[in-house]
Amino acid sequence: MSYLDWNAVHDTLVPDLDAQDRGVIESTKYGSTQGIGERPALILVDFQNAYLGLDHPILDQLDTYSSGGGEGAWAALRRTLPVLATARGAGVPVVLSRIAYPRTAEGDNGFVKKRGASPHFIEGSDGTRYADELQPEHGDILVTKRAASCFQGTSLHDALSALGVDSILVAGLSTSGCVRATVVDGAALGYRCSVIVDGTADRIQLSRRVALFDIWMKYGDLVMADAAAQLMEAQKEK
Repeated sequence: MSYLDWNAVHDTLVPDLDAQDRGVIESTKYGSTQGIGERPALILVDFQNAYLGLDHPILDQLDTYSSGGGEGAWAALRRTLPVLATARGAGVPVVLSRIAYPRTAEGDNGFVKKRGASPHFIEGSDGTRYADELQPEHGDILVTKRAASCFQGTSLHDALSALGVDSILVAGLSTSGCVRATVVDGAALGYRCSVIVDGTADRIQLSRRVALFDIWMKYGDLVMADAAAQLMEAQKEK
C-alpha cells in the first residue's frame, strides 16, 4: 500500500512552509503512517448534485449551483468510481452520504446560519440526489445528515461497529468541510482513517491543501485512488 510520505505531502500540498514549521514537523511523529485495519469500509461523502454542480469550470456554474465544485468535483467522482466498484466486488462495506433536511429545519441548521439558506439542500430537491453515476446498491449504508460529519447525529458508527469495521477510507466533497469533519470524528471514535486524495475536491484550493495537510499530520493517512483500489482488491483474499 503506497501512502503519501512527508516529501510528497510537502512538495504537493505545502511547498511554502517556513523553516520553523518544517523543523517542528520533522522532529515529531506528525505524519506517521498507521495503515489500514483488517476490516475497512469505504465512505463516499456527499457526491450529490448540490456539491458537484455542473461539469464546467467552477466559475461558469456558480449561478446554477452556488455550492457546486464544478469540473474539479466531477474529476474527483470519476477517480473514485473504480475504487467503489472494486470495493463492492470485494465485499467491502460502502457508505454513501448526503446532506438534506426538511424546509422546517432550516432555522436550526448550522450550515444555514453560517452560509444562508439554499433550496438545493431541501429534502426532495435535485441538489440532494446522488449523481447518476453513483447510484446506491443493495447493502450500501446510506447516510442522510444535517451536519458536516457523517457521524454527527447519525447511526453510522453503530452500523460500522455491527460489521466489525476498524478503518475507513474516505473520499468526497468537500475536502475541507465534510471530508475533514468525517475523518476527525472517525479518528476520535477509534477508526484508522485514510483519505483518497484525488477522490476529493474543494471549491477553494487553499482550503483543500491545508485540510489534507492537517489530516495527514494528525488524523489519517493520504493515499491516491489507484492505491486505494489495490487495497480494496486485496480484501478479496481475506
